[in-house]
Formats: sequence, structure tokens, C-alpha cells
Amino acid sequence: MGLINFFRDNTNEFIGIYCDDDKIFLARLTDKIETAEINFEIDAQSNIPAIEQFAKATADACAKRGWKTARLGICLRDGEATTFQIEFNSVPENEIPDAVKTWALAHVGNTARYTSMKIGDDIWMETLPASIVDEYFSACKKFSMKLCALTAFPQTDSDRAVTPFNRAIFAAEIVQARKAPNILTQQFSAWNFTKISLTAAAIFVLIIAGISAKLSHDYFSALAQLESAQDFLKSQSEFLSLKENLDADVAEMKRLNNLSADQNVNVENFNLLLKIGKIANEQIHLRKMKTTGNFLELGGSAETPDAVKNYLSRLKSSTQKSVKLENSRIDDDKISFTIRVNLQSP
Repeated sequence: MGLINFFRDNTNEFIGIYCDDDKIFLARLTDKIETAEINFEIDAQSNIPAIEQFAKATADACAKRGWKTARLGICLRDGEATTFQIEFNSVPENEIPDAVKTWALAHVGNTARYTSMKIGDDIWMETLPASIVDEYFSACKKFSMKLCALTAFPQTDSDRAVTPFNRAIFAAEIVQARKAPNILTQQFSAWNFTKISLTAAAIFVLIIAGISAKLSHDYFSALAQLESAQDFLKSQSEFLSLKENLDADVAEMKRLNNLSADQNVNVENFNLLLKIGKIANEQIHLRKMKTTGNFLELGGSAETPDAVKNYLSRLKSSTQKSVKLENSRIDDDKISFTIRVNLQSP
């Protein structure tokens, strides 16, 4: 357990930041809560991006107070992230992640970074384009700060006033507890990959050196040491694979995005869109989706007429809606089709 903890990037200090108008509000969580605020104004005439100016001011403020920024969380201003709160009683628990993904892709596109959390019987969802997330992450890294959380303050029915310091503390608590909502969850890891890589390299070099010294005298002993080194490196690769598995399934994101990116997804049709996206397979390629009045028009192509027939059958049984094949034709050895779904049918 001691070795595992060594490879974790541990700290007992967590910083939360919130910027509102002309001030930056800071919160520091240790065994107590400390707060501070500084004046901040974006220089519109500067060539330095606004987010980078914000990151520099934050780094300077923390350095002045002796606060460490190895665990930093930022609470976004209202409206900076796209947010939505919806009741999900009609969606099974195991389908909620797919529903959140579909919503995020529909509003931001296939580069969406997103997160969600439960608030009572509702689901609170947040999403940002990857370009903005990366800009925040890079700006913090430039000033030696490790950004671990990017979040928006959830809307609740509480009558208690939400102060800027409440938002800063909320961001710090997200980092401390490693909990949602955190748009950086997909790329945040508790492992210190620099330590892992350097330790693996150092041990490998030491063992190779030992092998060279003893090779002429004890070949089998040297071979045993090399195999031990290989086993160690293999165990470290399991740590490193954590980082690689954090990226979203790009192919799935693109498929669902093609289905609903241009639509204004509402509560009534949200579950229907999710089902339509999930029953398409490798033989069916949906190209467009258009809503006209009470009808949803799906256009796409298929490999064979049977594939169209099977997809039409799956649509009817899955959506429980009136589904009709409007037309089909052969284009470049593929079947192009248009399907019409009556959204008001039972």
C-alpha cells in the first residue's frame, strides 16, 4: 500500500477559484477553510487570451499567500457552460450515461466534454467544447498549476443566497472529494505519471547495469533479474493504461452526434432520440434527422433491402410509434431511404 500511495499525486491542500466581474475569489481547503479575493480586470487590448490572464492572476495570488496549486478547481460563471436539469424517471438507470452523452453532443458537437450529477429525482448536466476545456487546462499548466476540476454551480431550489465564495469552495470540494460534476473527469487521474515513468526507467537502468556486471559470471541470475524488471514494467503499464482509457469512444460520439446534433432536443423526445440512436447498426447509416410538426424524418442508407426492413421493424417495436417507410431507391449500390415517425402516436 505504501508503494501505491507513492505513485499517487497526493496533497492535503485544495484550491477553488471563481471569477465574477472584476474580482477573483479564492478558497483554500486544508483542515480548515481560508478565503481571499483580489481585483481582476481583463486587458482587452492585450494579445494574451483572457483565460491566460485569469490563470496568471490566480497563480500570482496563490503564490503571494504561499498556497500550493497542485490541486486546483475552477467554478465557471453562469452561462459559460451549457447546462440542463431534467427529470429522468422515464429513463432506466443504466441508460442515463448514454442520455447525458446524447444531450451534450446535440448541443456542443462531437468535441463535447460533459459531466452530470443527481439532484433529488433530477439529473444536472454540464457540457463545454473541448477547445475551451483545453484552453483552461493549458493556461493553468503554463503557470505551474494543476487543474483538476472544471465545473458549473448546480441550480437548486434552495432559498439560500449563493455567494462567490460558495462557488469557489464548491470547486475546491469537487477536487478534494473527486466527485461530480467535473467536466475534467475524463482526463483527470490521481496517478503521478512522471513518478511512475521515472521510477520504471531508473529501475530498468539499474537492473541492466547489474546484468552487465554479472553476465560473464552468472548468466541465469542475471536473466532472473531481467525478468523481474520486465514484470515490474508490466505492472507500471497498467497504471499508464489508465490515462489512455480516459478518452471517450470517438466512434460512438460521432454516430450519436450525426443523429441529433442539429436538433433542439426537448424533454418529451429525449428518450426517443436515445432509442433511435442506439438501434442503428453497422448496416444502417443515418445521414439526417428533420423534425416537421409532429413528425420526425430519418434519412440514411443501407447495405441491403433486408437491412432497411429490419431497421424499420426495430424502430416500431423500440419506439412504440407509428413508423412508415416513405421512399427508397438504389444509389451507388446502396439503398437510400426515408423513414417518417409520428411523434404523437402512442
